[in-house]
Amino acid sequence: MTTLELPFDDEQSDEDAPLLLGPQPTVSRFRASIFHQINSPRIITFILFIIIFMLASGGSLMAIPALRFYEDVICHHYYADLQGEGHIWLGGDIDEDMCKGEEVQNQLNILVAGIQFLNAGIGLFVTVPYGLLADRIGRKLVLILSICGMFIGGCWNLSILYFWRVLPIRLLWLSPLSSLLGGGDAVCSMVFYAIGCDITTEANRANLFLLGRCAGLLAELIAPPVASALMPRSLWIPLLLGMTLMGLAVLPATLIPETLHLRVSRMAETSLGLSSEPRLPLDKATAFFTAIKTRAVEGLKTVHASASVLHSLPVLLLLITFIVNPFARQSIELALLYISKRFSWELSQVGFLLSLRAFVNFILLLIIVPAVSHYMTEGLYLSPTAKDLFLARASAILLVVGALLIAASSTVVFTIVGLVVWSLGTGFDALSRSLITTLVDREHIAQLYAAISIVETAGALAAGPTLAGLYSLGLKWKGTWTGLPFFGLATISFAGGLGVWCFGFLMKKQARQDMPYGDEDGEATLGETLFSEGIQGNRAL
Repeated sequence: MTTLELPFDDEQSDEDAPLLLGPQPTVSRFRASIFHQINSPRIITFILFIIIFMLASGGSLMAIPALRFYEDVICHHYYADLQGEGHIWLGGDIDEDMCKGEEVQNQLNILVAGIQFLNAGIGLFVTVPYGLLADRIGRKLVLILSICGMFIGGCWNLSILYFWRVLPIRLLWLSPLSSLLGGGDAVCSMVFYAIGCDITTEANRANLFLLGRCAGLLAELIAPPVASALMPRSLWIPLLLGMTLMGLAVLPATLIPETLHLRVSRMAETSLGLSSEPRLPLDKATAFFTAIKTRAVEGLKTVHASASVLHSLPVLLLLITFIVNPFARQSIELALLYISKRFSWELSQVGFLLSLRAFVNFILLLIIVPAVSHYMTEGLYLSPTAKDLFLARASAILLVVGALLIAASSTVVFTIVGLVVWSLGTGFDALSRSLITTLVDREHIAQLYAAISIVETAGALAAGPTLAGLYSLGLKWKGTWTGLPFFGLATISFAGGLGVWCFGFLMKKQARQDMPYGDEDGEATLGETLFSEGIQGNRAL
């Protein structure tokens, strides 16, 4: 320690000076260079990409093997209860074909639906406190806590599966409690968006979010085939590999610098002189639980205030569309069980369909939507909102047709075609969000998003039990009725699409009444009728 202080000693001899002083500027420059690099938005974006890829890869590696493990455990207990505790089925292997019966599949369906419902319910309660914590102490710690919580939840699941002979399989329903530490994947996603908002400008923000989505799709493209290839050897190999990747995601998370100060400084700059209310110093904030109470009260006020946007019929019509995405999201896992059951496929084979879905989404996101959007705006000279309306209507049609094909197809080929068509409609949620945002001015955006959040939360809580109930009923009725949950998904998608179509007709009618220009016959053209600036703003309210 004292030798490091010698260069600052005025009485130090010239003889020692070169040995001690020489490297010092180099070390300082090196540390400054590393610090500057880590604080670079590009480096932070790359680290976020790695984290998302590792978490998504870990989850995708574990998804199919976990379903197969659940099925196998339920199957063992079913045959043990049927034949007696001393029967060979309890300790020996059971062929997967023998686990496709109605009783086993119904219990598996209830188990998975329970996990989904509890995940959605607990996530609803922890998002606000951890969002507040991320705004108080920083994004980095909350991100690390979130990853640790997901890792602990995964360890709990593996423990239940390891001791399946003595522990009830439905103890897996306790795994969502791990979200109490860090908030789970919902908070992890929220922190990603928060960091993105901190380090990028508004113009580049969409590109960063697109990159995050691509990281998830890339993981979904690679991991399921790897898991399917490893499953015949042992289910534990992809499970442990996935858990390892999720745990190691903490390491790049520790490299991310705290970005909260960037957000705080921008807020201070924009609010300077605009508010007469006294502000608490950042280092003398109120107690955390008092702040949670305050945030909860403010949240209830925001939810109550969000009712003001409901006075607009166009907004109401588009709000219907946001119930589609929660149902579609929870239908993915059910689709795997359905295909495996109906066509007697092994789950390891069905796992390859996840990669097919990810590939279709990748092409849709990076090629199809940008190409069609460019042609419609540059070639057909449509306004951005008219383009979004057309694409949203097309996406709604694809969702309905795809769900119907999955539900009604008697062959696996047409079912896979239905899955591809359904995947091509997954941009419906983003397009609907873009459309509904044009209907309100900036001061009502928060109220609008509060209303959207309510609809999505209600949809997430209702989707699991509804789809599980339809699947159980379909298993009971057998045959084509096995696809009953996808008939239900088609109905939900049709309702969302109907909202978009009615919204377009309503806005076209209003535009003809309000706009002073049109063609020679008095009919406004498509580009003219859809969403003039006057209709985009306050007139819708």
